[in-house]
Amino acid sequence: MADTSTVGGGRAPGNPTTYNPLAGTSFPPGTPVRQDLTRDDTVLPGRADSVDTTILTGIAVNAGVDSRGLRAGHVLVQYVGPLTLPVAQWSEVTGNPIGLIRGVPYFLSSTDTGKLTTDAPGGEGDFVAPVGVGLSATTLFILLSFPIANGGVLGFGVVPKPGAPTAAASSSSGKSE
Repeated sequence: MADTSTVGGGRAPGNPTTYNPLAGTSFPPGTPVRQDLTRDDTVLPGRADSVDTTILTGIAVNAGVDSRGLRAGHVLVQYVGPLTLPVAQWSEVTGNPIGLIRGVPYFLSSTDTGKLTTDAPGGEGDFVAPVGVGLSATTLFILLSFPIANGGVLGFGVVPKPGAPTAAASSSSGKSE
């Protein structure tokens, strides 16, 4: 008897680094996307302002729209490794006319849905969600990390507010040396 069994649901990756879900809305290539919490196997653009919209599944490799500007069926999503897109496509997602910047980390924006930023979000209630690092003007090395909450929101990965007291190291042995 086998130790594993096939379970239905979801789509198998196109290869070890991609996923091919439905596009829940229209968006350009390079868009950081997250799972739609109301529809299975569907992604939407991410935004680092709530736990529901911050945890990314990857970066859209192709557009979530068809040639008529309507929502496309499936979109290829890459979740690790180098992704190369034209400068114009990265410019649309980063707001930088020269595309990506080599050696600079990129984060999910907390103010603009589906956008990347070089400044980690710092507002209370925002999340720092690292996405990857620029290898060139056209290539992002995708390295998704679990988001960290700013300002004490939620219980995971809390970043203390500037000037907030921190716990001091202590010893349970009771000995002084």
